[in-house]
Amino acid sequence: MASKYKPSYRRQKTVLTASTKAVIVMLAVLVVTLAVFLIKSVMSQALKPDIVYPPESSDTDGTPARTDTEASTDEAETQMPVRTVEDSRFDVKQGTLVLVNRDHAYTLPADAELLTLYDERHENFTLDNISVKLCAPAYDALCRMTDAYADRSGYCPLMLISGYRDSAEQTKYYEEYVINESDKAYVELPGFSDHHTGLSFDVRLYDKDGASYSYGRYATEKAKWLVENYKYYGFVIRYPANKASYTGISGESNHFRYVGLPHSVYMTDKGVCLEEYLQILRRHPYDDPLKIEVEHDEYLVWYCQGDVIVPRDGDYEVSGDNVGGFVVSVRK
Repeated sequence: MASKYKPSYRRQKTVLTASTKAVIVMLAVLVVTLAVFLIKSVMSQALKPDIVYPPESSDTDGTPARTDTEASTDEAETQMPVRTVEDSRFDVKQGTLVLVNRDHAYTLPADAELLTLYDERHENFTLDNISVKLCAPAYDALCRMTDAYADRSGYCPLMLISGYRDSAEQTKYYEEYVINESDKAYVELPGFSDHHTGLSFDVRLYDKDGASYSYGRYATEKAKWLVENYKYYGFVIRYPANKASYTGISGESNHFRYVGLPHSVYMTDKGVCLEEYLQILRRHPYDDPLKIEVEHDEYLVWYCQGDVIVPRDGDYEVSGDNVGGFVVSVRK
């Protein structure tokens, strides 16, 4: 019995040794693989340049805010160094691109520079009444445009019949002109009027002989230069006849709105209203700006929500949109 038992034991011992070797081999392979991975990771980090990042801050919702260093790492499209500015530096309700319609109410900021045009006594346009007011950017552009018209033609036939209105004035205007339901398609609600911006005005044409004409009906005949060139002075027709589904207002061909360059050229050439233009801009962040050419100049325009990304050097313009974001414009 003893002679038969020992061989059986030796065969069992041989089987256990083979299993153990297999485990050892598997562990060895695993250790080698892990070692190779760690060595590659260390070498990869060693080859990277040293970058010093500023301390990371957080927005109120806990999302890490973009830092200046992060903002400057992707400049392939903007082709310029950029930096981040806290949005608290800007007012979403200030700027030439504020959107005011039946979905977005507006009150002119108290520090806006509002001018009574009768007091300014500019010689190259006329006024229907002494109470017409505009904010300074719109007034300055209006003066440049009418001066250019007068220099070319000897006389500019533009007459301003209305400009800035506060909510009380718009209420009076609304009650006076809205007699039936259909009239609401032509008059903005108090508190929701583009006239609250101080950047808009309505016009007629006024000849040297004292005759007054509808701008919409006679502009091409009596003010052709103006029709062809107002876009170069930052103006658009705020309510094109075919954009009522966006603006909420039926066509008002005599309602000018100052939006500034290059926006006026893009909007006019592409046939888009302000609502559409802002929708387009929201698809263009700073690293994929909208490129706009105005004669011999090229502009980059992008949209920011939250902190505002601007060029590190040089001039730029920032406008709030009265919705929740900002538009940055840079002339290259």
